[in-house]
Amino acid sequence: MTPQLNLKNIDADKIMGPLSGQQNNLVKIGLIAGSLALIWLMFSNYRGSDQQMLARLAQEQEKLDDIKASDAANKDLDDFKSSLPPRITEFDLIGLISNYVKLHHVTITSLSPAESRNMGLYDIISVKFAAEADDFKSLMFFLKEIEDSKSSLLISSWSGHETDSGKIDFTIAINEVQIKK
Repeated sequence: MTPQLNLKNIDADKIMGPLSGQQNNLVKIGLIAGSLALIWLMFSNYRGSDQQMLARLAQEQEKLDDIKASDAANKDLDDFKSSLPPRITEFDLIGLISNYVKLHHVTITSLSPAESRNMGLYDIISVKFAAEADDFKSLMFFLKEIEDSKSSLLISSWSGHETDSGKIDFTIAINEVQIKK
């Protein structure tokens, strides 16, 4: 025979007591799990925003480094430009050559007008002349004076020969290069 269950004698407090204790424990476990999930979610969001902040900081540092490099390059360019010889005019170039002629016993026999040419980033002033030097040594000192000038003079062409009297006849083209500032 099977025992019969008498529903009239059931004590509801005996059944609900252990279940309500379990319910409190389940609520506590649920709250702890929810808190842990919330903490994990906040930490992962913080970590993501932290990584974004670090990436942005790295980009800003790159920009700052580029600006510093640009400033350094501009300073170097300004230093270079200030080290260039002063610009001279066509008349100044002819006057400068005239001074060198006097120093080294050279006589100009014909002179073409000086001409300026705009080459974009720089200008060139050219002067061509024929001259006569007392001897080869005077000619070499004259040419050296031109090449060693504080101005940016360049001998672009030169030709000459010795005359019967021992003097040196020559033609020369001299350019003065002026970098635009």
